Amino acid sequence: MDNYLPTKCRGVSGFEEIFVFKEIEKVVQELVMMSTSKCKMEDLPKELVISTLLRLPAEDLRRLKSVCKSLYSIITSRPFIEVRRKTRNSYILVKYEDLISNNHVISLLCDETLEVVYTQTILSDTPLMDSMSSKDRVVKVVGCCNGVVCLRRIDMYVLWNPATRDAKIIPDGLYKSNPDKKMFQRREMGFGFDPKNNDYKLVSIQRLFGDNRRPVRPCQQEVEVYSLKAGCWKLLPGIFPTCDIMSAYSVEGCNGGKMFSWLVCNDEYGEHVMSFDMSNEVFITTPLPPCIIERSSHGNCRNSLMFHNASLALDHRVKGGNNQTETHNIWVLGEYGVKESWTNLFTVGPFKLLGPSIRGFWNNNKVLLQVRGGGCRHDLILVDPSIRKIKDLDIHGTSPQVFNYQENLVQINATPPINLF
Repeated sequence: MDNYLPTKCRGVSGFEEIFVFKEIEKVVQELVMMSTSKCKMEDLPKELVISTLLRLPAEDLRRLKSVCKSLYSIITSRPFIEVRRKTRNSYILVKYEDLISNNHVISLLCDETLEVVYTQTILSDTPLMDSMSSKDRVVKVVGCCNGVVCLRRIDMYVLWNPATRDAKIIPDGLYKSNPDKKMFQRREMGFGFDPKNNDYKLVSIQRLFGDNRRPVRPCQQEVEVYSLKAGCWKLLPGIFPTCDIMSAYSVEGCNGGKMFSWLVCNDEYGEHVMSFDMSNEVFITTPLPPCIIERSSHGNCRNSLMFHNASLALDHRVKGGNNQTETHNIWVLGEYGVKESWTNLFTVGPFKLLGPSIRGFWNNNKVLLQVRGGGCRHDLILVDPSIRKIKDLDIHGTSPQVFNYQENLVQINATPPINLF
């Protein structure tokens, strides 16, 4: 953070350092008081103001945006947002249903220690909180990338920034509002970030059903994409994924979000990975390793997708012990579309069948496991397979989902308050 101190303050120590931080505290107090005083932003050194703002937590910045137009313009500017994002700590975000409040909540865990540093109800302080967080409704995280969380409840999708308490309902897609397309039904949704255009996108795959309410064979699907920057949906003509989506769990642990992947199956490749490139808006097919395909054909294994660090990972679970146990083989993909780039990284288990399930990874090969507690409760624990050490992460609820998260001040609904002066 020293690089963001004013030039005259760098390299200070002792009494000088105390003086600098007292000055920063003074500036913060000045900023907070501006809404009730005649003090002008021009009276304060801009370099010191920006340096101070970069150090403040998101909650304080959210309040300061309502002080005056000058502060609003600084805090919501793209350079300020980018610098602050790069200098803030990363977190592990866990979404679960709290057993005490029965609310859908998220907890942020420090990426260095895995201690819980913050917990809040989903969509707290937004008008959408009641509609998405009621205990009788199932709320899932579709994806989390670049500081924004995509939530789903039935057919309602919401983009939410936990740092700014900003949220936006995604409008219905082209197919849902078109009577001529009534036989197409949404099957799966993917969420990600397009770094080339600095845009958040959702991709929706529609599948054709017949009069008997069964999917038409061979599989017929069409694709539409929603752009947050454009604020609308568009069809992608000529892109027809001819495969059956087997599972569409959000790619847990994803921090970049440029790719969204599903496990799919067709006659050409059998079970394989289909990924959507958010920047180029194309699908990329990646076959699984031959040994996994061979085992899968015997029906004694299961596969699921997640992320290991920044790489797409495959949890290949093989039954053993007369179908009483499962061993988790973790494979990591080096390059999308290249079958030979899969690497068998390590093995976890064996565990009792239908017992613990892997929710993510931490610090290279340490594993985040979901285990059953009492009743319907699930606990999240950290396991180091090399030394068989277990740590309770103090997350107790139901259906936990785990993602990498980095705080971002990006505006989803970027409309400034009308009372700014």
